[in-house]
Amino acid sequence: MKVLVTGISGFVGPHLAEFLLEKKFRVTGTVKDRSENTLNFGNRIEIFSGDLLSGEFVYNLVKKSKPDLTFHLAAFTSPAESFEDPTKVVINNVQITINLLEALRKVGKTDSRTLIVGSADEYGLVQERDNPVKEDAPLRPVNPYAVSKVAQDFLGLQYHLAYKLNTIRVRPGNQIGPGQRTDFVISSFAKQVADAEKGKQRPVIKVGNLEVVRDFTDVRDMIKAYLLAVLQGKPGEVYNLGSGFGLAIREVLNRLVSLSKVKLKIKKDPARIRPLDVPKLIIDASKFKELTGWQPKIKIEQTLKDVLNYWRENA
Repeated sequence: MKVLVTGISGFVGPHLAEFLLEKKFRVTGTVKDRSENTLNFGNRIEIFSGDLLSGEFVYNLVKKSKPDLTFHLAAFTSPAESFEDPTKVVINNVQITINLLEALRKVGKTDSRTLIVGSADEYGLVQERDNPVKEDAPLRPVNPYAVSKVAQDFLGLQYHLAYKLNTIRVRPGNQIGPGQRTDFVISSFAKQVADAEKGKQRPVIKVGNLEVVRDFTDVRDMIKAYLLAVLQGKPGEVYNLGSGFGLAIREVLNRLVSLSKVKLKIKKDPARIRPLDVPKLIIDASKFKELTGWQPKIKIEQTLKDVLNYWRENA
């Protein structure tokens, strides 16, 4: 079975690609620049280098790869970055999604089962009574990234309704694990710990808002959910993906600090404070779990150790 993964060189992409190869899928992936192709897959996957903002490139990509399954991972993914340049983030994420869906429609691959990866950030300002949040909760996005994810989500729905594309939509909670960029909170903390251990920075961890509560899932569990979703999900439906448990950022930081080889101090950094934060967001993934039997298996303690060790080796 042929699989297309957009944005295969990002955080989730390499984890997903390796998992798909283990399952004997034929994998094709996209990167923006050939220099991004630093993956250790050799000739096990086919790489297409180009700009997903180009409709012509995406059309030719779909025409050549003829995917049976498509995982649309490509996107600007940082809420913090979206505050700095909202136009770039929103236009990019919306345009590349339109280009992909249009290419599938025009090439005639409407039967390709396509996973549109949204985000639990779409729910935005969740009321306390709505936690854990279900799929029918109101969408109140509080940053431009979340707005772009709402648009991607509903484009997937619109192309299913209008053109019968087999789009399945998911709204994952916070994904964490080895290889994530440092503009995401857990990876940022872990790299600072690793740098402090090596003497590359003072033993001070700079932090933002530590009081928010989030639902964390290891990326190595999440990719298994993605495959189940694209294989078993009902076209047109949307599914939440998450652990169902909330953890304050302060507690996550404390657990990372406890793993440090040096004594650390914590310092609030005004530059890391967002204009608006959702106080608490916990995911109700019961709809998806009942459909597929999926359950996250990797404990956050193990994830934090793996992320810290990643930065100890790569910082």
